[in-house]
Amino acid sequence: MPDINNLQFVRLITFEAFKVIPRSLFESIKEIDSATIDRIYEHSVEIMTVPVVDEKGIVVARMPAQSVWVAALHDITHKIKGFLWLEFDVIERRVFIQACAVDKQYQSNNGEVLNKMRDYIRSLPLPDDMKNNIQMTTTKPKALEKVGCRRSKKVLMEFTNADSEPDNKG
Repeated sequence: MPDINNLQFVRLITFEAFKVIPRSLFESIKEIDSATIDRIYEHSVEIMTVPVVDEKGIVVARMPAQSVWVAALHDITHKIKGFLWLEFDVIERRVFIQACAVDKQYQSNNGEVLNKMRDYIRSLPLPDDMKNNIQMTTTKPKALEKVGCRRSKKVLMEFTNADSEPDNKG
């Protein structure tokens, strides 16, 4: 198995960033379906930038979003083998991992991939309290607990459809 430590991060700063990430890496994330992947590629401009509007509210330009950070993991030949998509939440003082993936040949069961990503996040020019508050959603919490993550005190809740009514049963 190739060594994950031989891969290097490079920040992707343009809205075309998602287009250089191989679709197969997004497809390897079980929680993301094909339609969502299509929307990520389609809306990369909105993800990576914020609008600049004139006095009439018309978008006249776009600037890089300071709260979004996308980095690719590449090998010595500069072939992308993984990626990390982060959002910085300055209100909650956290780094939120929107998505991350690495080529199967670099995956192991001992958490090396998550450790590499955590170490990379902690190397970023962020306040220490944000570096130590890294969060993500998952459908496999037990797998993440095995590699050192802990369950958050907050629980993600959702309405299942537009017709959902609270049952008020507490």
